[in-house]
Amino acid sequence: MILCLCMLHGLISAQTLNLPPRSAGALSGSQFTAAIAPMSFAARENMIYNQVISGNVPNFYRTLAPVTSTAVIGGITQSVTYYVIPDYLAVGHDTDYFLCPMSPMVATKIADSIGCTLPTRKMVNDIYAQATLTLTPLTIPASGTMTTVQAMAQHNGMVWNQRHPLMSTYPPGTLTGGDKKDVVISNLIYSTANRVVIYGWHTSVGNPIQPLSNVHADTYYDYSHGIRLIQNAVMYNGNPTTVKAILQSSTLNPLLSDEGVMSQPWYPYNTVVSSLATPLSFAVINKANNTLEIKVKNDANATHYKVYTSTNGTTFSSPTTILKSNLILSSLTSNQIYYVKIAAYNATYSITSGTSEVLAAVPCNYQDSILLVNGFDRAITGNTYDFVRQHGSAVKACNKNFSSATNEAIQDALVSLGTYKAVDWILGKESTADETFSNTEQTLVSAYLKQGGFLLTSGSEIGWDLDHSGSTSDKSFYNNYLKSAYVADAPNSQASTWYTCVNMSSNSIFNFNDTVYFDNGSNGTYNVDYPDVISAMNGGTETMRYTNNSTSYSAVYFSGLFSGGSTNGKLVYMAYPFETIYNTAKRNSLMNDILVFFFPPAITTNIETFTKENIRLYPNPVQNYLYIKSENIPEHITITDMKGNTVMQLESANEKTIQVETLSPGMYMIQGYINERPFSIRFVKE
Repeated sequence: MILCLCMLHGLISAQTLNLPPRSAGALSGSQFTAAIAPMSFAARENMIYNQVISGNVPNFYRTLAPVTSTAVIGGITQSVTYYVIPDYLAVGHDTDYFLCPMSPMVATKIADSIGCTLPTRKMVNDIYAQATLTLTPLTIPASGTMTTVQAMAQHNGMVWNQRHPLMSTYPPGTLTGGDKKDVVISNLIYSTANRVVIYGWHTSVGNPIQPLSNVHADTYYDYSHGIRLIQNAVMYNGNPTTVKAILQSSTLNPLLSDEGVMSQPWYPYNTVVSSLATPLSFAVINKANNTLEIKVKNDANATHYKVYTSTNGTTFSSPTTILKSNLILSSLTSNQIYYVKIAAYNATYSITSGTSEVLAAVPCNYQDSILLVNGFDRAITGNTYDFVRQHGSAVKACNKNFSSATNEAIQDALVSLGTYKAVDWILGKESTADETFSNTEQTLVSAYLKQGGFLLTSGSEIGWDLDHSGSTSDKSFYNNYLKSAYVADAPNSQASTWYTCVNMSSNSIFNFNDTVYFDNGSNGTYNVDYPDVISAMNGGTETMRYTNNSTSYSAVYFSGLFSGGSTNGKLVYMAYPFETIYNTAKRNSLMNDILVFFFPPAITTNIETFTKENIRLYPNPVQNYLYIKSENIPEHITITDMKGNTVMQLESANEKTIQVETLSPGMYMIQGYINERPFSIRFVKE
């Protein structure tokens, strides 16, 4: 301890920058600028560190300038004096130097290596107030080139031209302010991970242009950023201490901080990144007519993401490396599906993670109404982690656009289900090993349905996981929100046997009569060997069955209030995976019927135009009474289901009102005549 205190006292007394002498052959500022201009981020950062640590800074930087900060502590005005480099850190010699922007990690690494720290906002204000020379800030118009070495060199020349005529009055080594904004120590460093905090660039009247901000990632810096090194060792009331210790003190922190205690008064940089985790929690969201946004759960070790795109879902472009704080894909073709996969990247160590699953979205000029959620993470033969291809292309074939997310992104609140009117939750062969709907997902999905959301979910082992093998809460979610009961692990309890379903003749939302085939492993996806057999409950309706017998059901739908709900929602649950349906035309046809059930088409009349009478049917969807508005009472009314089966006949609509509450939920056609003119209108019974 005595030795440490002696060393600390020696550093305070020295009041000089703890760097070796500058080598006679060291690079000048302009030579250094030319050297780093073509470098990668990591190479540039390494060279900055090595040049400074080796002593390649102007000689006038070596004598530190005193600055005093005060605060009222315990009712008494207290003060501390610390020592700062006279200008923002530069590389080069006295007449050719480069005021060098850098990341906060490298700045902290340099500072720690030579017994220094960075300033706080309060310290920046005090340094400017006590500076002998204050320069007027010089700016470059905002553009995409602000972060280039060329822009940094341009600004360096502007400041040199401003400073040079003042050399005789204010020689090099004069405490100077106003030429850069500061990278500062702040509690905002850790309020959001991987951020640089900037402040300052005071005007001639002492007002900072740059308020305290952490909007940029810690890999961002532009021409305006400056590094002011502060000697960490100080004396307080005759006792040696450090700037960092004062900032961490519950009583003394007001001397140097206007943000209170700073428990970590530094930027993290020590962790050597040797590997990166493959991104799991992310989303691809429609942002605008030609723009998509990628949202990713923060990975502290990633500086960028490598983004691969495709318009067919199978052939991807070479990756584009994008800063993680600005994951925007622009200049895209409107209304075109873009498939996206990503890999985390660390620029400092040139390390790339494994590549994520595939998501997709369609850039368009309105908010999407449909979200695809991929929850199929189970590692099985045939899981190619890209089944948004089948789901997304089917949605697009129905002339609707969409965004997508992983189920982890829903759990992590990167995306809110409530933003979307309909959600397609993909579960494939997800089962007890990986969970179909986790407890968190059950909470989010049930809340979504209670608030009037529409859910399509498909998977072959949802019932097995939740109702057969699940907890009490799992069973409750399955029975009350998927409106189903588990019956068997496969039709007739025979695995790898049944791969066909047929539409039911009544009570169906599907507008087709033939058989649906799903994959046995030889049709482009994977083997659906254990498709659950289910039955409807709590208001659900069976809408499809397996071909082995008439009561072996494979799909359920529901329209109405969910348990505890306030607004009518809708559900379609398929006990076999949607993506395994073949061929493409049949898959698209099923999706169309589901989306028509979710979003009934606008009320239309037949192709003939009424010249004297207009007809309107409302409400649509309907629960109890259907009203017909026209100048005359319709006659010879027939209501049929979507198979053409007559379910109701009336000679006329008494007072233009039809009671339909006895009809089963589903889609129907009402047909009739007005003044011997036929009409035909589709409606949905909830």
